[in-house]
Amino acid sequence: MDSTVDFLKQTSIKEIIKPKEMVIVRSSSKYIDTMELMSEKHIYSAPVLNEDGRVSQVIDLLDMIHFIIEFLGLNIPENLKKLKNQPREFTDILTSSGNLFSTSTIQTVIGDRKIDKLVACRENTSLYDIILTFNDQISKVFVLDRKSEIINLISPTDILAMVAQNIHVLGTTRFRTIQNLGVAVPFKRTYIKDERVILILKDFIDNNFNAAPIVDDDNKLIANFSISNIKNLNQNFDDLMLPVKDFLEYQNIREKKKYITGLHESSLHPLTVSTNDTLENTIFKIVATKVHRLWVVNDQNTPIAMVTIDSILKIITLKSMDIDS
Repeated sequence: MDSTVDFLKQTSIKEIIKPKEMVIVRSSSKYIDTMELMSEKHIYSAPVLNEDGRVSQVIDLLDMIHFIIEFLGLNIPENLKKLKNQPREFTDILTSSGNLFSTSTIQTVIGDRKIDKLVACRENTSLYDIILTFNDQISKVFVLDRKSEIINLISPTDILAMVAQNIHVLGTTRFRTIQNLGVAVPFKRTYIKDERVILILKDFIDNNFNAAPIVDDDNKLIANFSISNIKNLNQNFDDLMLPVKDFLEYQNIREKKKYITGLHESSLHPLTVSTNDTLENTIFKIVATKVHRLWVVNDQNTPIAMVTIDSILKIITLKSMDIDS
């Protein structure tokens, strides 16, 4: 794996990323306008331009969920218990408050939260250094020009695509199984198909994760739910009270009416791997299908772990002595 590390250290950002249309929103923009723009551009986060003309924060899908959960008072145990016992009341609140949410400004949605998701670099930064920057909060790094203006961004997806194109740099490691390499990592929890979306999203926020496998009564994998599944949520906020499988099916119907395919359809048919799949096959499957994770299932199709882009990138940055041990 030493050759892999050398490759990542010697390859800079400017050698792999293509120009992207940058979307920067104003703090005074309405939430609904921002979400429609992000949905159109197929992005899930954007830098926010403050009134002073400077970019100092990022808006993403989790920010809106934070806003709704705080509005509903679900951080208070009594209210959370009430939601489980009297869901109709919260459905009515979400229905009647939809316009309030949609017309709220980005600054209102973000509020006073101080999570720093704005990380930037220069074009000559190495891929190795960028990989070390990614974590649970940071999944995109913005690229600055000489005037310190944002001109592009790089994500783990970009880097894994480059690795796939140069798969030979992984040497014989690419033929080892994901179980042998330790690429498969634990996920926080599974959810049954009847769990309400709002409760899953609250778990995402409280426990710092953004995706989970959905299982049936026999604990077999039937769907994938992630924060990206709410990217089209800009008016029908009462949908958050739906059982997760119903939510995914409903969203899938809506997208088909708009002649959109991909995200929600694949959510209902999640891609999987087994512990015996090789690292090479796993990388190719992720890159070819443009997903962020694969669920590792056993012979009964029960999810037992997951392989993420981040877990792959982290393992290939290790020295050979570390990975062999």
